[in-house]
Amino acid sequence: MNIEEIIVKYEKDFFRKDFCDDKRNLDKRIHNEFFEIGKSGQVFYKNTIINYLSNLDSDRDIDIIDFKTKDLKNGLMMANYIADEKELGINTLRTSIWVIEDGDWKLLFHQGTITEMESF
Repeated sequence: MNIEEIIVKYEKDFFRKDFCDDKRNLDKRIHNEFFEIGKSGQVFYKNTIINYLSNLDSDRDIDIIDFKTKDLKNGLMMANYIADEKELGINTLRTSIWVIEDGDWKLLFHQGTITEMESF
């Protein structure tokens, strides 16, 4: 797999209950300095996100549209996409920053913003 395929797979893992049920998966995938600016505008940190994701009742019904990555520098990638959040009936513009650490990609930053857009 190329880097873009790895990153989109990792993004989709956060939508899967079976992946998120194991807090070790989340701890390994999310950087210790991670923070997120949610679609509400609220800021969340690693432990809060791990607690939220590990308590999902089911898979999240979200499709990724128009996924793109940009190599910011060696070992640092930015991903942009639209999340079609079917259960909520909304689209969100998503940006994630991934960093390579200990030989694997870890999520360092994430932001979701509600939008009417259907593509970039």
